[in-house]
Amino acid sequence: MANVITIGEILQRLTPINKQKITQGNLFSSYFGGAEANVAVALSRFGHDVSYFTALPINDLGDAANLNLQRVGVDTSLIVRNEERLGIYYYEEGFSVRPPKVIYDRKHSSVLHLDVGSVNWNKIYETKEVLHISGITPALSEEMKELTLTAVKEAKKRDIQVSFDFNYRSKLWSIQEARETYVKILPYVDICFAGHKDLAVFLDMGELETFNPILLEKHYQNLAKSYHINILASTYRKIISPSKNELTGFIYNSGKFYKSDCVSFEILDRIGGGDAFAAGILHCILTNMDLQETIHFGVASSVLKHAVNGDSIEFSTDEVFDLLANRDKDVRR
Repeated sequence: MANVITIGEILQRLTPINKQKITQGNLFSSYFGGAEANVAVALSRFGHDVSYFTALPINDLGDAANLNLQRVGVDTSLIVRNEERLGIYYYEEGFSVRPPKVIYDRKHSSVLHLDVGSVNWNKIYETKEVLHISGITPALSEEMKELTLTAVKEAKKRDIQVSFDFNYRSKLWSIQEARETYVKILPYVDICFAGHKDLAVFLDMGELETFNPILLEKHYQNLAKSYHINILASTYRKIISPSKNELTGFIYNSGKFYKSDCVSFEILDRIGGGDAFAAGILHCILTNMDLQETIHFGVASSVLKHAVNGDSIEFSTDEVFDLLANRDKDVRR
């Protein structure tokens, strides 16, 4: 198994119970999550040695977030503690024709007060083989943008594989801001998670509003050639309703393009599905699995995440393989 580090912000998620609207809610379920934290949790559950770097407040909420990582074996010894606050986001679940809604409350959070210049990269990357980071982190502030760019450059200096997920969030920054930052990050990336809309909007690779896997393969070829990226992967999600989706996965490496079967599934909690996919793909790459099985595993990992409440996957590799073993029965068509 590999020694992995992820870098980002962990948040507290508050969701009204019983699918109520936020304006109705008197009782809220609480979870901890964040793109890179979710990947850290999943990879730790999959048996890898995983560390997480962030900043947390010196209070009970910071302690709770820290313990949430430790309970699944994530190393939190690199986490900085300061006098600021834990970021929060409110997630209103969709139902029937009502779409979900997200409200962020993360200004002045601990990670935004992290002293970027004081980060000891030798310590951060000691014994590490892989870095995973997403486009959410540089979107948080100019300082976090600097941290992200420095993180990928310092990883590359040490021959550490860099995994990057576009993970664009329109509530955090504009398309133009994201585009300018992504093209600075991509030259350092080995494994990239980018969907068809990411490529069309952020890298000016033509119209992909109507999904076409042939065009996706073409654009992956161009992206791999332009930035020397080894592996690119993504999913295509067809939304039947807020409680029912279909998911198909795609992965590209060295001129070969692989597709998963299409999986139809019911949704208990959609948050973290993309992170579970990324973690599933990374796990297979780091354990040298065949790429066709890799894309099946990544999609199965994502589908299972949708079957539990909370931001991160609560399953082992054995449980993912169990789902794959039964894929011709109930979950695949």
